[in-house]
Amino acid sequence: MTQAAPIDPSPDLVLVCNHGRDPLQELVDALVRAGLRVEVSESLADTRRLLREVRPAAVILNPLTLVTGGIELELVESLQRDDDPVPVLVLLEDLQLFADAHHWRLPIRDFLRKPASPRETLHRVELALQHRRRHATLVTQKRDLEGQISVDFKTGLLSERFFNRILALEWKRARRHQDPMSLLLLDVDNFKSVNDSTEYTFGDEVLRKIGETLRATLRETDFAARIGGDEFCVLLPQTTPKEAVQTAMRLRQRIADTSIQQGPYSRQVTVSIGIDAHDARSTSSPEILRSRANLALKEAKKRGKNQVWLYSGQPASGEGTVGDAATAS
Repeated sequence: MTQAAPIDPSPDLVLVCNHGRDPLQELVDALVRAGLRVEVSESLADTRRLLREVRPAAVILNPLTLVTGGIELELVESLQRDDDPVPVLVLLEDLQLFADAHHWRLPIRDFLRKPASPRETLHRVELALQHRRRHATLVTQKRDLEGQISVDFKTGLLSERFFNRILALEWKRARRHQDPMSLLLLDVDNFKSVNDSTEYTFGDEVLRKIGETLRATLRETDFAARIGGDEFCVLLPQTTPKEAVQTAMRLRQRIADTSIQQGPYSRQVTVSIGIDAHDARSTSSPEILRSRANLALKEAKKRGKNQVWLYSGQPASGEGTVGDAATAS
């Protein structure tokens, strides 16, 4: 739908577009008596002028010539926004026009046959405004829920779902501007033994501390998410492989140096980190980037844990190789 101009909405304003210039004063009076503000336009020019000044809560359209794709429908369709549709009530003589209504980009629409009863018109307008308010409430609730699921509740980092959306966007940006980009996968070493030897609440504290360390260490332009039980993912835009290894080594060391305490339990944990980097020139994808980082992570685990390993190369077999280790003693 077309985005409306950035005009302050008028929640109680009904715009009556009387392009057909029928006698609608009784209808207008009924709306005013019900406490609604009303503006009347009697030409396309008047309607265009008013829509530059206000964004009505509802529109009553008495068309001159209602044609799908025509200027009158285009005007009211231009008001529509996915998050805030404007109800349109159309006054019609020929009910055959209903057949074309499904082509109209009007999410909230209603019809009245002329001559329209003022009382019935008022009733339909009030119902349309109620529908719009319910829609606004649902949009607000949807945004609140999206805000909740964008954050992992245990660590305060991004959720995996939200991180994947960011990864797709940053991937396109890197390709467009020919910028490097790196991805880190972190896995807590021996996390199961931590849970088995303490309590699950202590395991949650471990995850929270790691999230805290990630936020404190990374740049504001970086993105960190918890993507599994004890696995984390870090996206480093505009970051070369060398810079990614340096960042990973710094993260690995700071996590290893952190003493985690809760109640009677105290632990120091380590992480293994796998890295893959993209130079924006090779043919690849976010999925391949993550898959290769996972291969590097497995190599870091296999070589003793508490290590950083960088993926490099792709032999003819397509299996890929892992190399360029940045190990930690």
